[in-house]
Amino acid sequence: MLCTFTEAYKCLGFKSRASIYQLKEKGILDPYIRRINDKKYLYMGAIKGITLAKHIENNLTATNYIPLNNYDLNLYVNLLK
Repeated sequence: MLCTFTEAYKCLGFKSRASIYQLKEKGILDPYIRRINDKKYLYMGAIKGITLAKHIENNLTATNYIPLNNYDLNLYVNLLK
């Protein structure tokens, strides 16, 4: 699933988009960024078995750690059925 940065910060549980943009500027999100029609999206799924949420958590330090939602659209859709 692809999300805009605005959708991604809400799904992951960040308090603002600024946090996502800071991670983007540091290059942490590079493997998960997809460009479609000159607009950037974040891939929320797993790459090599690591979801975006886990990838971000692995790159946060103890001083700026926040618990993130490991957002899985397929699980969410299946729970709604």
